[in-house]
Amino acid sequence: MLCFGLGIRCARWEKLLEFHGWREQMNQLKQKLLKELLGARDAMLRIRYQMRKMGEAAGIPIEPESQSQLLDATMNMEGVLLAGIPGDGGFDAVFAVTLGASSKNVTQAWSSLNVLAMLVREDPHGVSLENNDPRAKEITTAVSSIQLE
Repeated sequence: MLCFGLGIRCARWEKLLEFHGWREQMNQLKQKLLKELLGARDAMLRIRYQMRKMGEAAGIPIEPESQSQLLDATMNMEGVLLAGIPGDGGFDAVFAVTLGASSKNVTQAWSSLNVLAMLVREDPHGVSLENNDPRAKEITTAVSSIQLE
């Protein structure tokens, strides 16, 4: 008999996991995922460094110091995988990729600095735009009124 649900630990279920080596496989998968996530974080740090160097060489602040400080503070927050400047940089946008419910902390921190966070999250039906901040309504209304020909 196997025990599922209800949070019941079942000795036979535990033995079955051990017998088939599934527990070890799950641990290996978790370790691999963690390694990949940390690799993505390191890659973002290298990209930001190179973007700052490129901006300095061109005399254009691709990642201005004020945004560097914000991004560094954001990347030091619990649950933040990476943060950066999209596109060609400048003072107009930043992004952060968060894990779990940590986007709430980023939103609060950014809001206290008068930075509008427009949240996009995974959804089984596709991408959805959060509209909890009234400032976001102005932006989404303006964007949706644009007609491309």
